[in-house]
Amino acid sequence: MLNEQSPLITAKALCKYYQMGDITVKALQNVDFSIYSGELIVILGPSGSGKSTLLNLVGGMDQATRGELYYKNTPLHNASPKQLTFFRRNNVGFVFQFYNLIPNLTAYENVCLSAEIAQNPLSPGEMLEKVGLAERTSHFPAQLSGGEQQRVALARAIVKNPEILLCDEPTGALDYQTSIQVL
Repeated sequence: MLNEQSPLITAKALCKYYQMGDITVKALQNVDFSIYSGELIVILGPSGSGKSTLLNLVGGMDQATRGELYYKNTPLHNASPKQLTFFRRNNVGFVFQFYNLIPNLTAYENVCLSAEIAQNPLSPGEMLEKVGLAERTSHFPAQLSGGEQQRVALARAIVKNPEILLCDEPTGALDYQTSIQVL
């Protein structure tokens, strides 16, 4: 069945290169894809294959060396830093591989911080409840297990009510049952 709607994300010949001294590392080379609203996409590959790099490009955290990247019909490949910030703030929820929680804020405050910058946020308390942390909202990241920190990071991303949710190893620190619940 063909999807007749326009893609949410489109990449054309997307490349990302890093210069390390005299060596050019080709993290991504000529990547083409389209992602449609409502799709769940899994990117698999060995360590160092460019998965996180690709997520950072799609999420507007970095820009491609070459190629084209579009959100709907808006080009991201030549967007200004201000435009990328606006794109991330209003359209993207990101669950980072290493959580990136603010250590001196509670779980609830970490989630609230994300909700405060969103255009149409969900309830921070409800998001923490959905990830099974209703009883841990006043705890700081250092007082939470790795799996609990990961669930706070997930709640922080979802509370923005984003059109795009990017997750870099979203279940890596979770047990099997919690991984199923989160997915």
